[in-house]
Amino acid sequence: MWGELRSYVVEMVYTCFFLSWHMTLPLFQEYVQAEISKKYHLDTSDFKKGNSYSGNFHPPNTDNITTPSTSAQEESAISILSLQIAEGLPAVVSVIILGAVGDRTGRRKIMIVLPTLGITAYSLLYILILYTGWNIDGLFMASALRGLSGSSVSLMAGSSFYAINSVAPENRSSRLAVQEFINGATYAIGNIVVGVWVHYSGFLQPFWFTFCLSLFSVFLVVFGVEEIQTARRTEPSTENCCYDTFQPLLKLFKCKDAALLKIWFAILAFQTYAMVHIGQLNTLVLYLLGKPFVWPSVKIGIFLSVGMACSALGTVLAVPFLRYHVSDTTIAAVGLVSKAAGTLWIGVIQSEAVLYFSILLLAFQLLPFPMMRAIVSRGIHPTDQGSLFALMHCAESLIHFLSPLIFTVIYASTLRFYTGFIFIVAAIILLIPAGFTLGIKYLDSKISVDYQAMEDRGTELAASPSVASSSNFDDLASLASSQNNAPISTISVS
Repeated sequence: MWGELRSYVVEMVYTCFFLSWHMTLPLFQEYVQAEISKKYHLDTSDFKKGNSYSGNFHPPNTDNITTPSTSAQEESAISILSLQIAEGLPAVVSVIILGAVGDRTGRRKIMIVLPTLGITAYSLLYILILYTGWNIDGLFMASALRGLSGSSVSLMAGSSFYAINSVAPENRSSRLAVQEFINGATYAIGNIVVGVWVHYSGFLQPFWFTFCLSLFSVFLVVFGVEEIQTARRTEPSTENCCYDTFQPLLKLFKCKDAALLKIWFAILAFQTYAMVHIGQLNTLVLYLLGKPFVWPSVKIGIFLSVGMACSALGTVLAVPFLRYHVSDTTIAAVGLVSKAAGTLWIGVIQSEAVLYFSILLLAFQLLPFPMMRAIVSRGIHPTDQGSLFALMHCAESLIHFLSPLIFTVIYASTLRFYTGFIFIVAAIILLIPAGFTLGIKYLDSKISVDYQAMEDRGTELAASPSVASSSNFDDLASLASSQNNAPISTISVS
């Protein structure tokens, strides 16, 4: 029984890590805003009236008069963006290196250990700064350390590897849906907890809590997570460490067949959808702060948290049911339709009472994330999956600060003639991941047709042993593995 439970320790680590992660995001943003407001001798409550709930970017001030309040807002926005860049850029490089090294050595645990250590050091540095006094250099050090450790993208890549290799191929999508549920649920809990806790107790206690959570995740990884044994690579060594380590990653850029093209379609669909999802989430804060809604920050936080909780619940319940009736690609398409419908509803509806219906429309908006991970996992050998997931998630680190910036600029530019126009733009951009999803659907049908033709050919060759060759059956095995949603390595040809 302990063996079965131990396979889910990764999900426990995932829960502790992302609860700490989703708490530190608004915590550091509100802390930066509070300290800068003190610098300009502003009251914190008055300063926050013009800010978003999560402390992200703001439309530029149209007034020609520069006030201490606007100067503080501008400095806060620049400081927050700079801290996100200080974490995001190193994370892009780190996650690729960790994925390649993990595949080369067969030790993917490093993709989970380092991020947990990084977020622990991050919280500890903030605690030290809170005790010793404001220091922007210390904040940059904390962000850089978390980025160099791989940040959240490395942990997601490593957890995805553990999830898909701990269950049968047909259960991968359900296991990945559980991780997406955890991510959404911890987002909802973390944002509500931070809003209330900071209001009543300040910043020190919440940061101590995130430190303890992170430290517990380190304990779980070190003593509870075991390496998953997979077949080792069979390529001969060239005695060039860098080439041997990153060669499998370079192979992914050579789209020689439909299987690799399908992987790239899934990666691009994942990244473009993540760009819309993250950008829209941050712009929605600004939209609800302004007319015609003019919601207070606490109400916006509750609305976002309830919406994300419903989406997380919809994901974990829908995937186990739908996968018995439709393909993973179709399930991802359901998520795209849900996102588009909810996004257009928010952009068009101007009534507060009717706006809440968007929560139901967006109930399946998280489905594309686990589905795209499941799709790419079936197209590559397990020995290269660490590099694959690292490549899939590395751009997400950039998206976390570029997407809100891009969406906020569009929102500010279109604010004068229609406040909800940004959501119409977001719905149009969703056509890009939808196109890649249709491409995956087409490649699936093409592979299915080729498989049937190869199967018929294999039958004919079996009847005529004199013309049979091992390469024919190798092709048949490769196509069969794609058709049955199993890695090629699980097919043995005698």
